[in-house]
Amino acid sequence: MSERCYITTPIYYVNDRPHIGHTYTTVLADVMARHRRMMGEEVYFLTGTDEHGQKIEKAAAARGITPLALADEVVPNFENLWKRMGLTHDHFVRTTHASHKAVVQAKFQQLLASGDIFKATYKGLYSVSDEAYVTETQAKEMQAQGLAHQLIELEEESYFFRLSAYENWLIQLYEKYPEFVQPEFRLNEVRQFVAPGGARGNLQDLSISRTSITWGIPVPGDEKHVVYVWFDALLNYLSAGREGFWPPTFQLVGKDILRFHAVYWPAFLMAMHRQDGDDLQGELPARIRALLPRTILAHGWWLMGEDKMSKSKGNVVRPDQLLAFGNDAVRFFFMRDMTVGLDRSFSFEGFMDRLNADLANGLGNLASRTLSMIARYREGRVPVPAVLDAADQEVLDAGRAAVAAYLEKAAANDFHAALEGLWAYLRQLDGYIVKAEPWKLAKREDAQDKLDAVLCQLWRALRATAVLVSPVMPGMAQLLWKGLGLPGEVAAQRFAGFDFEAPAPGPVGAPEPLFQRIDKEAVMTELDNKAAAEAPAPAEQPLDVPPLREVIDYDTFARTDLRVGLVLDAEAVPKSKKLIKMTVDLGFEKRTILGGIAAAYTPEELVGRRVVVVANLAPRALMGIESHGMLLAASDNASKPYLIAPPDDARPGFIVK
Repeated sequence: MSERCYITTPIYYVNDRPHIGHTYTTVLADVMARHRRMMGEEVYFLTGTDEHGQKIEKAAAARGITPLALADEVVPNFENLWKRMGLTHDHFVRTTHASHKAVVQAKFQQLLASGDIFKATYKGLYSVSDEAYVTETQAKEMQAQGLAHQLIELEEESYFFRLSAYENWLIQLYEKYPEFVQPEFRLNEVRQFVAPGGARGNLQDLSISRTSITWGIPVPGDEKHVVYVWFDALLNYLSAGREGFWPPTFQLVGKDILRFHAVYWPAFLMAMHRQDGDDLQGELPARIRALLPRTILAHGWWLMGEDKMSKSKGNVVRPDQLLAFGNDAVRFFFMRDMTVGLDRSFSFEGFMDRLNADLANGLGNLASRTLSMIARYREGRVPVPAVLDAADQEVLDAGRAAVAAYLEKAAANDFHAALEGLWAYLRQLDGYIVKAEPWKLAKREDAQDKLDAVLCQLWRALRATAVLVSPVMPGMAQLLWKGLGLPGEVAAQRFAGFDFEAPAPGPVGAPEPLFQRIDKEAVMTELDNKAAAEAPAPAEQPLDVPPLREVIDYDTFARTDLRVGLVLDAEAVPKSKKLIKMTVDLGFEKRTILGGIAAAYTPEELVGRRVVVVANLAPRALMGIESHGMLLAASDNASKPYLIAPPDDARPGFIVK
């Protein structure tokens, strides 16, 4: 029976279209899945979408549609992109599927019965962006990163997972089974999170339900609570798994969600598989380890320059921009340029330089020259050399070594190094051609054996390359395979027992260009023109500064009580194009305040913002809603309002004077 391999991507949040980060992760998983199939393994490859949570609920409310309608609108963007790219996932899971809901509720009940889940009241800081409660240490880290505006204070009843109880087993997992998180330096980050400086007792129990939202899986028997985010999302790997493939072999994640997969996820599984008599303060049972994912593989981010790509910075690269160059080109670039685990800067210039150098000038040129020479000098038949001289033997040995090195690195998911080594070998072949000068050998009667050797070595090298890179560039590899005169599908080949010197079965085909050279200057001009056309028009300068109002004395101004507020919640006011209803924390109380700022801000952009509030303004009814306070904003009465923003370290309730 062949070995089985279960590969997963994260499930992607449906609050936006797919971007380069989603695409990279899923392509990497697809390359790994294809490679494992050619290793002879039986593969189950899972991807999907995460469709519950506060962000979805708020975004849907702002548009006046249901959260499910919003998810149904966005999910096809992912499904269609993966189909367009020819990805080979076996299943696409949605967390709104009934089968997923059933598994989440069943596991929740199991852990509630075992005491691993309990109900309590949470009071503390909450990260709006991560949709998770944070400790004081995590809050300080976020503040140091300039993310304090994403933190709000919350107090609500919640179900908690007893994460702290599994600290000992988690630490043993990282120490005894370092393959659990790769690369190694990412494992060190996880260790530091669980036991900073080796200290114990740092893990906090984890809130896994909310009462302040309704869009989620109801807690069975207590439906005012919904199961929240990570206990819901992570269980997709269980709910959409395939019988006989547990546990996951490789779970791909971005570095920003490593903590959830390397700490919360194994702890959930430990709790699900723990038996009476297991000592949580004793040794981690081998039986438990065998039921946990083999490896959480954490990759880095694609950066634009030194910055992370983000919508707010306007530097997101969309897949459509890359796919104009072809699926195989994108796949090759991702695998060749990104070292798994590290960040990598992206530029269109670098992207095109890589494709021109390695595909058009490199592999493409080598294939074209080789097939043309075999057709011209041997009527399309691949010769069998009678003898090899030292140079020929050196190339043959280098080819065998290149195949072995590639397979070793690719089996370890280091496709960057694997391709780097293989392309070094292809460059060696270019030098071999230059030295041998086959066009001169063809004219000499006494050099026909040497010509046979050269042509055969080049054909063998291209055959090996087609097989090796098939998981990375399936379309291009098949085109090369066919051009070499080989029957069937290259993807049906197996790496085990690969014979570098296998004879050619028939004549080669007509050489077809594997990759057209890109006119970089023309493409960059087109990109610049498109960016300029899509750029927002510069704001018109006001013709006149608004006139100054009547002078007031100091005592009149001093009666105005200005306070720092923190927006906890925001939603559009039905039937109003201007008003947004906000819940604002003033430190001493929470208030409902309506602001006519919908033209400038979405409700989602307001949550977590610090604002300046006129706190002693008399309440006023607007659209049937009592508004108690007013936000300060800058405007010239013609342009959109700009909210006055206190610094991140100004706490709710601070007096503004």
